[in-house]
Amino acid sequence: MTRPLSIGIAGLIACLSAATGQAHELWFQPAAKDAAVVRLTFGDSPPPGEAERVAEIAHAKVWGDGVPLEVRRLADGLEARLPTPRPTVLSAYADRGIVDYQGDSFVITLAAYAQSRPVKPYDALKLGFGDDQLRLLLVAGDSGRPVVRAVWKGKPAVDAAVTVFRGGETTQARTGSRGELPCPDLSKGPVSLLAVVVDQTPGKRNGRNYSHIRHKATLALATEAGHASAGSSSAECLARVKEIHGAAGPWAVAGYRMGERALRELGLSKHAFTLEVVHRCPAQVQYSCVADGLQAATGASPGKLNLRVEEAAAGAMKTFIRDKKSGRLLTFTLKPEFVRSVVNLPHERLEAEGRRVAGLADDEVFSIAD
Repeated sequence: MTRPLSIGIAGLIACLSAATGQAHELWFQPAAKDAAVVRLTFGDSPPPGEAERVAEIAHAKVWGDGVPLEVRRLADGLEARLPTPRPTVLSAYADRGIVDYQGDSFVITLAAYAQSRPVKPYDALKLGFGDDQLRLLLVAGDSGRPVVRAVWKGKPAVDAAVTVFRGGETTQARTGSRGELPCPDLSKGPVSLLAVVVDQTPGKRNGRNYSHIRHKATLALATEAGHASAGSSSAECLARVKEIHGAAGPWAVAGYRMGERALRELGLSKHAFTLEVVHRCPAQVQYSCVADGLQAATGASPGKLNLRVEEAAAGAMKTFIRDKKSGRLLTFTLKPEFVRSVVNLPHERLEAEGRRVAGLADDEVFSIAD
């Protein structure tokens, strides 16, 4: 199902799309914790070996928490000197002006960000430029678990395609109704992301007409960024599950994780009365424990008549979470390999397995269909 963007400005069509082979972006390169400088490159993808045409970004400006940094041009990129203590968010901006391509003329602006830890959603961020540039940042989600959030002109970019770069591989992801997607698994190494907002409003600059403006943003995430708030969010997950279920075993924790993800995707708060949750499973303890985890995360309950358990075979086990107001339905399925790892565990292992599951990435626990 195609979901509309929440950016509703007259005369504007805003969309996010994956990078194309013709694109060139501004990238922060990973830097060691004690590094005195950080590098930026310009190319199709993050690896510095693919950098080119440095002259096109020679005028780029770089900030650390909104404070201008000294920038030096290198043969294959730019270098900015880092202050002490290291800034929470590094940001950079370059305006490429009007670009002529395949018979069209359009403006390209480039924003780049780098983080080693999440920021709080309502922090008064100082980035060096206004909100007319696309913001792509790692923030602490409502549960404390880090999420990547795309915002343009103060509004979330919804149902947005984002390209995730890890090493030489790329994958595609989409933002939810709050312009968010889960933080990629950083235990396997640093990750870079790319998103593009296209403003289809034509205009004129320096006497030249252009058809649209492409606002591009990249985000470089250091390995430690995924763990900066993981401990506190895992502890909160376990505490909430135990409060409802009496214990925080792996099945109930998995239910909590699905409910937590559903609230983010649907843009709903806990205890929302428009929420409807159905868990289909065998009528056996362990499988049914998922329902208590769902209640702990979403606030839905049998007493409110918006949480129910329906009997189904183990192979048909699924969880359905719907926003009755919008009609949007999410279908969650526990990953087969995850189920195999937690099925029929002895009682003495349940607590330890619950802690393990609380720290897993979403895509290690479940899949989600819209």
